Amino acid sequence: MKRISILLIICVLSLSAFAQVQVYPLKEFPSKGVKYVGKVQYALPTTTLKVTVSVSKVQDIRGYFADYAESLLGLTNIIQQNRTYYKLNSVDIEPITAPDDSKVFVAYTSNYDLAKLWQEESITATDVLAATPLTTYTTHTATLPDFFKNYADISYTQQSETFVDTKIIDGVVTQVPASHTKTVSKSFESKAREAADAIVKSRKDQYNLAAGEQETPYSGEAMQAMLSELKKWENNYMSLFTGVSISDTMVYVFYITPEDLTLATAFYFNATKGFNQSEGAAADAYSLIFNRIYKDNITKIIEFNYPEYSYITRDKKPVQVSLTHANDKIHDFGVINMHQAGSLQTFHPYSKQVVGIKGIGFVF
Repeated sequence: MKRISILLIICVLSLSAFAQVQVYPLKEFPSKGVKYVGKVQYALPTTTLKVTVSVSKVQDIRGYFADYAESLLGLTNIIQQNRTYYKLNSVDIEPITAPDDSKVFVAYTSNYDLAKLWQEESITATDVLAATPLTTYTTHTATLPDFFKNYADISYTQQSETFVDTKIIDGVVTQVPASHTKTVSKSFESKAREAADAIVKSRKDQYNLAAGEQETPYSGEAMQAMLSELKKWENNYMSLFTGVSISDTMVYVFYITPEDLTLATAFYFNATKGFNQSEGAAADAYSLIFNRIYKDNITKIIEFNYPEYSYITRDKKPVQVSLTHANDKIHDFGVINMHQAGSLQTFHPYSKQVVGIKGIGFVF
């Protein structure tokens, strides 16, 4: 009988402790007559994905002498026409813990120590729920090479003509060789030949340096500097035949919070229009898929009867996250522990000491 009495006392004390905290969903209120000295509103955590997409805008510019690339240099793999297109470089995701505004609760307490702790947590809390993440982007621009942009060959050349001039010298008619120089316009093919000759000469000079046929010995560093400069000039003139490609890199950053871990369209992209976060054709959609890698019975949903006399919390579970396009998986981001995959649980705040909200949710 004595043992039963002790157990009853323990149960009464425990129930008294439980009654010191009552938790309701945000839109529900405590029953009339319930006395409390403090309350706090908190949101359970959710997993938001920070998505970073890198895209390049590529401009192909045809070379000035593209029509002579094959006949003068034997080049066939050149830029045939000017065009602009977009290229998807990379997609990365980073999990971030954020407040879930669909899982907001209000806790009431009749414990003065706990009420004081909640007040301190509320004062130091940041207004994270009001922060709306916006899509941002940064641009890294590549410029057209100076040699290609500013190339201007001399359009005229001096041409000498030799002829026989008839003169009377000392009363004698004499034919005297003579010449004169005139300025003539260069043909476009002549300009192309001169550029091709510059490439051939640069290659010969590189060979002579590498073969050691120069009379003056050079140090290794000097040799590398001269070879590098000659190669640079070769590439400059080569671009006049092959054309050049320049690209601007755009980095887009935005946030996705998958509520129920179903297929989530992340963005739209195609080679003609580039990146768009909000709208596009279905064929251009890039989506995130989420595969739970745990047994269903691990996350059995707990039915709550409010008020709960403990904090309501949520754990995390592992999820395989992948990127798909046109029904094909194109990238696997690996396993991410996500709150959306976890289950709601209860946590008693009086195990050994008074426990606040910050460890289990966001106070606001």
